[in-house]
Amino acid sequence: MTSFSTLHATQKKIAMLALAGFAFLYFICSAGINGSNDGSHFALAKAVYQNQTTEVKPFFKYIKCCDFAEKDGKIYSDRLPGTALLMLPFLAYAQLMESIGLHNLGNFYESDVVAISLLPNICAVISLVLLFLLYRQSGFGIELAFASTVIYGLATLHWLEATHAFSHMPSAMLILLAFYYTANVKDIQKNQKAILLITAIISFSSLIELQNILFLAPFYLYLFYNSTNRDYKNWVLMLAKSAVVAAFFVGCLLLYNYVTFGELILKSNTYNPNFPEEKTLATSLGGNFILGLDKLLTSFSNIEVYYKWYKGRNNDTPGIFVSSPVMLVSLAGYFLFIKKERSKALLFISMIVISILIAAFHKTTLTRHIFTITPFFFFPFIYVLQAIWQSKTYRLIGLSVIGTIVLLSMMRIFYINVTYWEHGVKGFPRYLTELPFFFAFYIPLITFLVLWRTAHHLNWFSNIYNIFPIIKVVHPAASESSEKEKP
Repeated sequence: MTSFSTLHATQKKIAMLALAGFAFLYFICSAGINGSNDGSHFALAKAVYQNQTTEVKPFFKYIKCCDFAEKDGKIYSDRLPGTALLMLPFLAYAQLMESIGLHNLGNFYESDVVAISLLPNICAVISLVLLFLLYRQSGFGIELAFASTVIYGLATLHWLEATHAFSHMPSAMLILLAFYYTANVKDIQKNQKAILLITAIISFSSLIELQNILFLAPFYLYLFYNSTNRDYKNWVLMLAKSAVVAAFFVGCLLLYNYVTFGELILKSNTYNPNFPEEKTLATSLGGNFILGLDKLLTSFSNIEVYYKWYKGRNNDTPGIFVSSPVMLVSLAGYFLFIKKERSKALLFISMIVISILIAAFHKTTLTRHIFTITPFFFFPFIYVLQAIWQSKTYRLIGLSVIGTIVLLSMMRIFYINVTYWEHGVKGFPRYLTELPFFFAFYIPLITFLVLWRTAHHLNWFSNIYNIFPIIKVVHPAASESSEKEKP
């Protein structure tokens, strides 16, 4: 069985340096509250943590403008509650730092604003770990898996979403985590707990981004297709149990909205006075599909954004093939992906289709609205990279082309980062002033991990599983396959 413990000493050091490097990069590129979106999440978290209420009027300064709901003269966040819930431990950590006299760790930003910036940072790093593990599950060699993961972390919108506390990064991380467990399920009887855990992860993620609940259907189809046990009675029982788990989390959302608005509704932005189209699902999904699809993928309707980069900033971030041309390589890789791993490819495609359909039909279509499926869209990149690496005839020219596309993508993503709200061309990266907070958070965490390792006499990477159960074991077949396919 292949795990991180199978890496030799040099590979372990490189992996740790890479993770530390990404954590550092994502932290310093953060910039506090970027706008009304993350401000609304933060205001809700502050209201719950400090006042034990969902009314955000005392913290309205963070919302800044438009992302709020108003009913009966009271002001609420219009965001789903999941992201705010995930922020609560970070607010507690900031309070702890202040209580022990370290309130001046940040030189410019409020300590709790810096603390909640760690949420997308950490989710982004965990997502990279999960992507690497999924590549290893598919049998790819360590070098190819590592290179592809690094490219994903630098040449896609993953970099941007890692630096602001929107809902998209936690959502993507949770769906990646759900699939990581899904890929290891082979028998419904032996893996019942895993299936219920997968259901719980996806259902909880719907408290972060509502449309994620729709991913349950393709996930269950994938599990059924790949299961060695297709006894329909067992599956009916399993689905009934899963329905109870899903209903619990949907019920939590209904309860939150009932406590907040006095109604059993799913949409927390129903009472946003600035976006009347959000009153119902039908009106919010009444946009121009063709135009929405173009905004998400190609931006042909705004052709100048291809060469006038300044026209593709903030909410005008161009479609993923423009902002991150490396995705075109991934799109081509789907042909190889379908041939090698048909059921997995079809699951990824179904998730992509669901996400794009909802975002394209939405009245307000923004590229970031499909970020959750970005790692699944990018995944087949490694198939193209492997094919080029193994080609004796086209290796040099192929790597040159791939390298050029990756470099262009990195430059575009860097520009999008630098020019995003509050990030600012001047003074970028913003969080250099907050580095004491970075070290105050990670040094104790790393120290704890080292002590845990020493106490249990376990390998560093095997030990991480005991803390974050995302890093346990990769598919048993991965070890043999990866050695054969290693470049």
